Order: sequence, then structure tokens, then C-alpha cells
Amino acid sequence: MKATSLGYQSLASVFRKKVEEGVWHIGNAIPSEASLAKEYGVALGTIRQAVAQLADEGILVKRHGKSTAVSSGLNGQSMLRFFRHQPEDFEQQTPQAKVLAIKEIPLDKEISKLTGWACKMLLKIHRIRLINGEPFLYETIYLPLPKFKRLASLRPDEFEELFYPMYAKSCGIAVIKANDQVGFELTKKMDAKALGMKEGYPAVRVNRIAFDLSGKPVEYRSSVGDAMAFQYSAEVN
Repeated sequence: MKATSLGYQSLASVFRKKVEEGVWHIGNAIPSEASLAKEYGVALGTIRQAVAQLADEGILVKRHGKSTAVSSGLNGQSMLRFFRHQPEDFEQQTPQAKVLAIKEIPLDKEISKLTGWACKMLLKIHRIRLINGEPFLYETIYLPLPKFKRLASLRPDEFEELFYPMYAKSCGIAVIKANDQVGFELTKKMDAKALGMKEGYPAVRVNRIAFDLSGKPVEYRSSVGDAMAFQYSAEVN
């Protein structure tokens, strides 16, 4: 293919489309930079710029000493940064998770407005997350159908500890970024029961919209936990 007039931004768009259409598969290595330069008739430096742009966007992952690959997405633990009641070495651990209930429900107007989804049905999942067997987060997760249909047939005990890697493996959907909104409230009855807290106790709620490789929302998640265990840190330069 001869396209010597293509700049790196145009090539980045071409490569992004390959990912979105599944030509370049999630978690798999992409062709070498040298072979891409030959295929598109451009300088090696132009290919490197295009690849670097997609790496900055989280779509591609440059692996040191290895080939560049399509991102498999986040590992799903970033929500835990908001809470401090964990052992000092917690970052090296995987928290326990237990799915309590799964059901298909109609898309409601509020979630449609937040996500832009136009599907008719959602998969709704209730999950509790635990540290050393103690609950610290109660989550309600909404996934658009039929995009996540393969998860609808699973039993609660068949779900993996971390959801984002499972999305990539089971549904071919990689979550590469998420936007979180934090608010405070008094614990509602259902949340209090799941967390072993008193109703009306101060709670923190984190509402998340997660996005796939194409930048489209693929998950809406509402997580609630003990406000007294909440922490927030940020570096300001």
C-alpha cells in the first residue's frame, strides 16, 4: 500500500480503526513498526509517532523489549484508591469479591442520560468487595446488552475477582479509562445491610462510567462504602 502523504495523525486514525473493528485483537501484538512503515510507504519515525499517540490514549501498550500490543485494559483495582482501611501491603493483594445477584432489566432514563446508551436491556449486577473477609464496598454495576450477553448466563460464583480483565476475555471489551464522581450521603437500608453498617451512617458513593478502546461508555457502576474509611489524595504541580 503506497500512501506517502499520510501523516502520523492520519495513520493513528487508521490504526485506531483496526483496533475498533477487531482487525488488531485485544491483548495481541500489532505488526512491527518496520513492516507497517513498508506497508504504508512512510518513514519509520512516522509510524513511531502514530503508535506513540495511541499508546498515550491507552489503546496500545508499548512493552519494554517486546512488541507493541493492543491494550487489554485496566485491571479493575483503581476504585480501591479511595479507601484506606487495608493492610500496608494491600497494593500487592487482590481483594475478594462476591457477586450477590444478576438480572436483566430495561434501560432506564437516568442511566441512558448518563451513558448515552440506546439499548433496550441492561445486565444489572450486585457485588460486594471484601478485605480479609470484611465487606468494604457494595457495588451495583450496569452493562449494556447484548454487548455483555455472554456474562448473563454465568452463575454468581462463576464471575472472576476482577471484572475488567473478564470483560476483555469473555466479551472482547477492554476498559481503558474511567471517570469517577464522588459524593457523600447517609447509608440506605440495602447498602447498610450489605456492608454490615447501621442505616443512616455516613457513606461515600463513587459513580463511575468506564470507556472502551473506541471511547464509548461500556459500564456504569455505583459503589458505596464507609465514609470514615474514605481518603483522597492528589498531586498539584
